[in-house]
Amino acid sequence: MKSETAMNNEQGLTLVELITTMVIFLIIVSTAVPNFSAWRTNYQIRAESNRVHMNLLSARMAAIKNNNDVVVTFVPASHTYSILDDTNNNGTANTGEPLKSMALENHVQFGFYGSSITDMDNNTVTETVKMGPSDIVTFDARGQASVSGVLFLIHEDDLPVGNDRLRGISIIQATGAAELWKYDAGLSPIPWE
Repeated sequence: MKSETAMNNEQGLTLVELITTMVIFLIIVSTAVPNFSAWRTNYQIRAESNRVHMNLLSARMAAIKNNNDVVVTFVPASHTYSILDDTNNNGTANTGEPLKSMALENHVQFGFYGSSITDMDNNTVTETVKMGPSDIVTFDARGQASVSGVLFLIHEDDLPVGNDRLRGISIIQATGAAELWKYDAGLSPIPWE
């Protein structure tokens, strides 16, 4: 048989101890959740912009390797793009030609905050994707692009507040190079690094 003192020690937490523990837990959670949310948003925009950039580099390399055109078509309104391995170089998808369609993921969209922004050459741009007149870029067998252009990627959480996490991808016509850029308002005169 246990003594009365031993039984009192086995009762567990008092109400005051339980409330104190819960308050400490809530304080920790309330400071961690905003930090996690910011980290998640940063990760999502970084990962998705890297994915689009890598797909453009892969399209260029496929054109060189397969010795034919690869057509990348952007559809800003639906936040999608497609990559066509155009084996007969006619600019349209034919039976048997590989066509890969992709949607932007992780709450990332084609866009930027405000009505205009400057591109990597400090030109004012009002469109979220600007690849010539049709938002299409074709890489040829030499790796060159049909047009120079730029596209902007933003996390949907940033659309109403600013371009702090904005990413841009520029394509250079003469070389077909696709370069990934990060927006930094603190840089002058061109806010891209």
